[in-house]
Amino acid sequence: MKIAFVVPSLTNKGPIIVVHNIVKFLRDKVEKIDIYYFEEVSSTLNFDCNIYQISKSKPIDFDNYDIVHSHTLRADIYLYKFRKQIFKAKIVSTLHQDTFNSFSIRYNVLMSFVLTRYWCYVQRHFDGVISISNQLKDKYNKLLSNKMTTIYNGCNIESFKINEKIQNSILEFREKGYKILGSYAYVTQGKGLLQVIQILNLLPDYVFVIIGEGPYLAKLKKFVEKLNISDRVLFIPYIQAPYSYLQFMDIYMMPSYSEGFGLAMVEAALAKKSIVCSNIPSFHEIFNHSEVVFFDLDNSDSLIQAIKLAYIERDKRGELAYHKANRFFTAEKMADNHLLYYKKISNK
Repeated sequence: MKIAFVVPSLTNKGPIIVVHNIVKFLRDKVEKIDIYYFEEVSSTLNFDCNIYQISKSKPIDFDNYDIVHSHTLRADIYLYKFRKQIFKAKIVSTLHQDTFNSFSIRYNVLMSFVLTRYWCYVQRHFDGVISISNQLKDKYNKLLSNKMTTIYNGCNIESFKINEKIQNSILEFREKGYKILGSYAYVTQGKGLLQVIQILNLLPDYVFVIIGEGPYLAKLKKFVEKLNISDRVLFIPYIQAPYSYLQFMDIYMMPSYSEGFGLAMVEAALAKKSIVCSNIPSFHEIFNHSEVVFFDLDNSDSLIQAIKLAYIERDKRGELAYHKANRFFTAEKMADNHLLYYKKISNK
């Protein structure tokens, strides 16, 4: 089987990490895998296959492949644009997010409605669409002409060289007797990190470590200064393999308003971390109440109680979350499920 992936860039973010893991575990099981991308960025992943930069106005040789799999709206539009020139290959997209909710947070409800309908219109012209959760499949399947199949995301945690300076800056908190909350993400408003910052003054024995960059980062820093807690919030810029620093955290925080799948949360589970996450459907599909601690969005009391409980039961919950993630949400399992799907859709 020959497979091509089309992505906007090679940046170290959710959808591209998913592709990276699929490539890693499928490259020896198929005849060929190539990556096509549009944009050069500074923080990139290294792919163990051929990679080609392309122009969105020029088609690739689509029919040199059995499967062409695009990720994100830009890549989907590219395949849709040249759909009539594709005869042999099957084209596939992945729904990585609750499109309407994500656009609503980023823009507004009206803009979200328009963009969501347009994206669904584009994806209806594909041979298949992968959903990363049943919750997303149930919500969008009719809009996508019942073409959706659920394949859960999976993670792969590898040993990575620790930056000693970053390690020491985190462990300084431990030496001072603090309990350490941590998150890493592309920092947008939808990640919900402000909720944690806003309750830190009510949890004087906790600190919060945030790893990552993004459009909402500057606002978070302003709130930290305004609340006079700069000594208890550590901002760390983008780093490769941020999961390597989970070992220095007591609780992993996943306070998102909307997520298609909690990829970082699964990485935390594979690292046997106690997890606090928002009470949203996609997270309930991954873990249950014995494995993680849920809190109600924008409810300070609920969040505070969740953090305290997650800390008290951190060892037990870390083990339970690990066993769930290791059974269902590894990168190898995700890649194998993709290959089964590719074979199935190729035979249609």
